[in-house]
Amino acid sequence: MMERIMWMEALPVAVISASVFGGLALMSDRPRGALIAQCIMALAGGLVFLAILRDAPLFGITPLSLAAIATGLISASIAGMFYHLYLGRFERVWAARGVFTILYLVLSALLGVLFLALL
Repeated sequence: MMERIMWMEALPVAVISASVFGGLALMSDRPRGALIAQCIMALAGGLVFLAILRDAPLFGITPLSLAAIATGLISASIAGMFYHLYLGRFERVWAARGVFTILYLVLSALLGVLFLALL
């Protein structure tokens, strides 16, 4: 039963984060994609600090859930920024998308362990 509850909490975070990275990776305008990724990074950084400072739920979302969403957004925006910055170094677009998808997954796991252990 407890594992089912954890999956239900992790599913919205994974869907939001994956959709942000997917949207960034499918954009063809590199400068605009990098700018959007930087804006998402700033927003997610603010959400992390908000989650650290707040004890009560914000808009019905607990601070731990808010930090989890922000961590997913941070990993998606970092991988999206790297994708748009280094896309020109790859000969094939799909090779770049594969490499940065792996980077996104590794960052999600690493930042999840680091940031969420602080709360």
